[in-house]
Amino acid sequence: MARICVSLAETTTADFVDRMVDLAPSADLFEIRGDFVPDLDLLTIVRAKTRPLVYACRAASEGGRLADADPRRREALREAVRRGFDYVDVEYRSDLLDLSVEKAGRGLIVSYHDLAGTPDDLPGLYRAMASRGADIVKLAVTPGSVADVGRLFACAAQAARGGGPPLIPIALGPLGIVSRVTAGRWGAPFTYAAAAAGAETASGQLPARVLADLYRVRDVGPATQVYGVLGSDVTRSLSPVLHNRAFAARGLDAVYVPLQSEALEPFVRALPELGLSGFSVTRPYKMDMLAFLHEVDEVAAVSGSVNTVLVRDGLMQGSTSDGMGVIGPLKKRLSLKGRSAVLLGAGGAARAAALALVRKGVRVTLLARDTRKASAAAAAVGCASGPLSDLAVRNWDVLVNATPVGAASAPEETPVPAELHRPGSVVFDMVYDPRETRLLREARAAGCRVVDGLEMLVAQAAAQFEAWTSLEAPLEVMRSAVGLAVEADA
Repeated sequence: MARICVSLAETTTADFVDRMVDLAPSADLFEIRGDFVPDLDLLTIVRAKTRPLVYACRAASEGGRLADADPRRREALREAVRRGFDYVDVEYRSDLLDLSVEKAGRGLIVSYHDLAGTPDDLPGLYRAMASRGADIVKLAVTPGSVADVGRLFACAAQAARGGGPPLIPIALGPLGIVSRVTAGRWGAPFTYAAAAAGAETASGQLPARVLADLYRVRDVGPATQVYGVLGSDVTRSLSPVLHNRAFAARGLDAVYVPLQSEALEPFVRALPELGLSGFSVTRPYKMDMLAFLHEVDEVAAVSGSVNTVLVRDGLMQGSTSDGMGVIGPLKKRLSLKGRSAVLLGAGGAARAAALALVRKGVRVTLLARDTRKASAAAAAVGCASGPLSDLAVRNWDVLVNATPVGAASAPEETPVPAELHRPGSVVFDMVYDPRETRLLREARAAGCRVVDGLEMLVAQAAAQFEAWTSLEAPLEVMRSAVGLAVEADA
């Protein structure tokens, strides 16, 4: 089980002291980054400590603020050893071997930070670092691919089995967030956290309170089941909030993390090392994921889209809960049989929603800019299709936006001109960030009933939770969690 080491990068000694007091409830250790304040008063820090202390004075080549050859680094590290810091971090590539010898056996961290890539021979590098007398090895690399994260985890697993010093494996940047959360699976003594959002000392660090409260990293161990959301840009996803609160409510030893990947093939290749029990699939991989699955349920196969994968004995079983995420909220507002619906988009979510509506007796038309894609999707699910320009001449009881138009990257956009809204109809926007999109705002003003993307998010996430765990989803907990998250972000 990994403890939380909060990395502090303050500008004065007094600020360090204040931070240690303020963050004591969230921290198990503090890392004091001396390269941010070269004239730091280490004695004052030691006397004021509220938790065990790690001292690091990082070289510029490894992400720090002091030149590699600056003599103040050696002086400060030597003083940290003399002052009794619980741990002192000495870089493997530095010329500070004498300090390593002095601290070995008494809290020596030997660290390596690659800001450009991931070394080829990670196990060999770990062994070389361990040979410096390390009590802890810290290996921080920059993955160019999720496959590099897999290689790092393979090295961590090997180190955990080998009986050497514990390894803290860190993949920097958004591809490596999973490494920050799951460090305890590999026996890492702690994982590094930021003091707060915006106060990161390394790329990909998460705030201490997020690691402690949302991800419950102190409870993550070798037996913890790991789930996540797979996509090309998932750092802002609300799915970790939904699923981690649900896991906690049901008392499960499980955690759910962002799984950013630049492509599907390297993700699948890294899957054994990532050790996942299941994952959600989001844009842009919902349709392409089908080719990598061992089993696919009938609804996902017909719609040509998957958003839920269960991993069992190395086999991936795919399904989709997107249709349920649309049907549930709509049924609360109107009877569906015999209604007409227009869906905007022809991607995975649109396909799954269209199939679910067709099977409820709804007359569905898919409209998209890419008419060939719309035609192919419509043929797969058994509905009509047309170009997006047809929107002006269509009538509908239900309008569903299954495109990203109006999302946070361009919140001023809308896929439907205000004058085309049909008073009395239901307008459903799958976009949930922002919660009230321009589409919904203008639809409400025109006299339409509206459904925001959070309703779909909760409904489809509940179905995913049940597919993975065979337990009833704690719906009220999930609704409350996502509502609080949205309010906090507003």
